[in-house]
Amino acid sequence: MSNEAPISICPHCGSGEGYYTKERVTGTAQMRYKYDGSEAENESMYDCLSFKGGKVAYCIDCNRQLFKMDSLGVQQ
Repeated sequence: MSNEAPISICPHCGSGEGYYTKERVTGTAQMRYKYDGSEAENESMYDCLSFKGGKVAYCIDCNRQLFKMDSLGVQQ
C-alpha cells in the first residue's frame, strides 16, 4: 500500500503545501530540565502518548477536507 496522497494540490484553493490530520492525543509527557534551569534532552518526551484519529486529511492552507486516510492504506 502506498503512502502517497491521491492528490498533488488542494482542489479547493490550489495549495501544494500538503495536508494534516486531526489526532486525539492522550497521556503524560515528561519535560526535563537541568538544575541550572536550562532544558535537558527531551527527545523522548512524547513516547508515552497515545494517538488516535486522523481519519480525514485537511488542506494546510484552507482547512477543507481533502480525502480519507484509509485511501492511503493507513489503518485507524
